[in-house]
Amino acid sequence: MRCIIEKIVLWPRDTTKQVFKLEFSADKVNVIHGRSGTGKSSIIAIVDYCLGATRCAIPVGVIRDTTDWFGILLNLNGRQVLVARRSPGLGKGTEEFYIDQQFSRLPALILGHYTLRQFKDAYNAMLGLTNLPMTTEEQTAQNEGRPSYRDLAAFNFLPQHIVANPNTLFYKADTYEHRERLRRVMPYALGIIDTQYVANERERARLQRTLDEINKKIELLAQSLLPLKTDVDTLWIEAKEIGLVVGDSLTLEERVTAFGELITMLEQDRIGERLQIPDYALTNRRYKEAVEREARLQKAVEQARRQVRGLEQLAKQAQDFRSAVNTERDRVINLDWLRDSVSKGHACIACGSESDQLSSVITHLDREVNQVEELQAALFDNPVVDREIEKAKAHLYETAEALQLARMQLLPLVQVENAAKNSLSRVYLLLGRMQSTIKSLKKVGKDSDQEKRIAELSKQLEELEKYFEKSGRELREQSIDHEISSLIAIYANGFKLDQRGSIKLDKKELTLSFSRGKAKPEFLWEVGSGANWMGYHISAFMALHEFLSSTRRSTLPVFSFLIIDQPSQVYFPSASSGANELDGDEETVHKILAERDVDVLATKRIFAMLDLAMERSKRQFQVIVLEHADRTIWGEYDMHEVAKWKHEGEGLIPSEWLN
Repeated sequence: MRCIIEKIVLWPRDTTKQVFKLEFSADKVNVIHGRSGTGKSSIIAIVDYCLGATRCAIPVGVIRDTTDWFGILLNLNGRQVLVARRSPGLGKGTEEFYIDQQFSRLPALILGHYTLRQFKDAYNAMLGLTNLPMTTEEQTAQNEGRPSYRDLAAFNFLPQHIVANPNTLFYKADTYEHRERLRRVMPYALGIIDTQYVANERERARLQRTLDEINKKIELLAQSLLPLKTDVDTLWIEAKEIGLVVGDSLTLEERVTAFGELITMLEQDRIGERLQIPDYALTNRRYKEAVEREARLQKAVEQARRQVRGLEQLAKQAQDFRSAVNTERDRVINLDWLRDSVSKGHACIACGSESDQLSSVITHLDREVNQVEELQAALFDNPVVDREIEKAKAHLYETAEALQLARMQLLPLVQVENAAKNSLSRVYLLLGRMQSTIKSLKKVGKDSDQEKRIAELSKQLEELEKYFEKSGRELREQSIDHEISSLIAIYANGFKLDQRGSIKLDKKELTLSFSRGKAKPEFLWEVGSGANWMGYHISAFMALHEFLSSTRRSTLPVFSFLIIDQPSQVYFPSASSGANELDGDEETVHKILAERDVDVLATKRIFAMLDLAMERSKRQFQVIVLEHADRTIWGEYDMHEVAKWKHEGEGLIPSEWLN
């Protein structure tokens, strides 16, 4: 996305003062340099605030106190757009925004007409970002929502605390929320996936959810059928016993069909045609088997219960024994002190007399103490592992459940055993139960008829899978990763950084990784020295913007500007007060140039690499550098000096605003 900053604009609270502007070049490296405390580092905060940051990072004090509105004039694909936001004063941010998409001139006064939410929506629409969430879930958390230009700010800012940070490569990626959002949006930002891919991913997830819900319903229906199937089996056995049906190896459907025929014959008063010789021995056999099963499971429950009780008692005894050993050990006198005391003259520490027997006493005590310590060490962990007790309890529970089931299966057999087997009324009672069971089965069957819907969903999912197979995402991702890695390597070599193997932008860890053969990859935080961290940061961002600046990627949503704050800090660090060696007068700076030629050369290399990136990208992206270093260091390169704040009273806030 060709989006560069043409101007930064500050409107004063005092309307009698002039509007302040900083003007930037589109095709050169822009440099704002000056002393500490002049407001250089506030540039990133101002741009971020104007672009909708939730919290204002502009320092509290003179900048906020004197400024009524902060604004930036953008060039968005050749169209000038002015965006502005009211100063928050002492607050964390305001909801008042201003957008002029038909910009012609700077207004003297601004009236806000957008809220923060409206501003973000309007800006996303201007950039053509998809409004589909970057997650397949219907209900999305804040870090899983639609891609926003706010997520892409990570590509545009290298503030002072990030530019040489070993643990963080991207702006705001040191917080969990922004880290997760950037992970999700990265493939979209780099062109690995497009809006159609995101839409199809969500459609696939929706179809799969629907299919899973249907299968879950079928599973629940199957579970509700289980007791009905048991009823059918029980009815079949009873019907077989009294001579209504014959056979054992019939399916559920065949048995239900047979029941239906019996009901029809009952309604036609022909049930007598089906009555055969009763098989009373059948229930007797089943009753006997059920009683034996109940007795066997009862015995197993008792055995499992004794096992649990025994393990718990053993654990308690072991704990008591360990406590006793610790008590015994605590009662033993400090043997090292006793040994040292006796060795001085072999004199008894109690009576003072000398004796050769003391050494044997010490040896005996030493042996006893060692035995106690060995016991204490051996019993440090409970000999009965809690997991074994838990396992025994689980076995007891499972056995008890099986016993309960056996009892429930035995109960109807006891009732049958005690019933009048030759009663004709039992035939009619059984047929009535059959009729009720068949009705229940039909009712359940109506809800479980989902085969057609499942077939439709499966076909749609199959079509989407074909799309993903043909989308070429994996090959495209590999190609893009390789291209970005190659570009990072070019700049890293230009910086003369430590060679750590092949470089890769790790989109999961959001940092750089380095691989050598089959060895485990190293990450940026494992690479030593601030110079390497700074060099790899700038190399990565130059590579990303060169990659994104190509004509065929002009529709990708990442803004084509980068603001870097004080990259030279690794060579010329500022003191805790903020003062920097390069803030001195011309004579002091020339002295530094003469005495610290290695650091000066390394700082010059930073600007050389930035200038190289502009050349390689055909000046299709914009670089803004905030620095202490002045022209004496970077003057040999074709830079655009935006502002020079070296003298007292110079800075972001004009001196006339303070009068």
